[in-house]
Amino acid sequence: MTDNNTSAIPEVDPESLIKQHLPLVGARVIDVGCGEGWLTQLVAPEADSIIGIDPSQASIRRARAVKKTSNETYLLASADSLPVDDSWADIVIYYNSLHHVPAEFQPKAVTETARVLAPGGVLFIVEPMAGGSAYELFQPVEDEAAVYDASYRLILELAAGADFEQGLEEFFIDSYVYRNYEEFLDHVLLVDEKRETVLSGMEDILRELFDHLGVPVEGGRSYDQVHRLNLLRRL
Repeated sequence: MTDNNTSAIPEVDPESLIKQHLPLVGARVIDVGCGEGWLTQLVAPEADSIIGIDPSQASIRRARAVKKTSNETYLLASADSLPVDDSWADIVIYYNSLHHVPAEFQPKAVTETARVLAPGGVLFIVEPMAGGSAYELFQPVEDEAAVYDASYRLILELAAGADFEQGLEEFFIDSYVYRNYEEFLDHVLLVDEKRETVLSGMEDILRELFDHLGVPVEGGRSYDQVHRLNLLRRL
C-alpha cells in the first residue's frame, strides 16, 4: 500500500464480496453502470435474470461483444431513467459507478432506484475512496476525492430517508491490473471520452506514475484502492 493509514483494511476480491453479501440465486438484478459487463457476467449464472445498464455506447458495445455466460442483457440507458417496471428488481448494484452519475441527475437516479426495487430488495453500492496507488495514478487526470465525498453524503441521506435502511458498511481494498500503459489509458477514456483533451498534455507524467506506482504481477502491473461497501434494504 502507498498509504500507511490503510494498512489494516483487508484486501477482498469483488467476486467473493458480491457472493458473500448478495442473495443472487433466483434474483432479478440490475447492474447500473455496468461498463464492459464483468460484474453482469459474474452474477448472471446464479441470478434469474440480470440487466447491465450503461450510458456509454462504447461500453455497451464491448459488453455485448463478449460471449454470454447465461441470461444477461445489456441496455444503453442512464441511472436516472431505468428501463424496467416498478418493483421489478430484487437487487440493484452500483459498483464504482454512483460517483459517475452527474450531480444534477443523482436525485432522479435515487428515485429510480427506489422505484424499481421491490420491498425488501437490496441496494448494493461500492464506491472508491481517496487512498491507494490506483487513486494516486488517476489523480492527475481528475482528482475525484470531492466527488467520492458527495456520493457518500448521498448514501447517508438514503439510509436516513423513508425508502431505505442501512444494513451494512465496510471497507476493503481492491486491485486493478493493467497489462500495459495503453490498457490503463483505454480504461480512463472508456469511462469518460472527454478526458482525451486532458490526457494529451500529461503522457510523460502518467507513464512515470504508471511505472513507479505499479506492482509487477502476472499479467501486468497492479494498483490498489480503498473502497467502501454500503448495503441498504428497500423498505
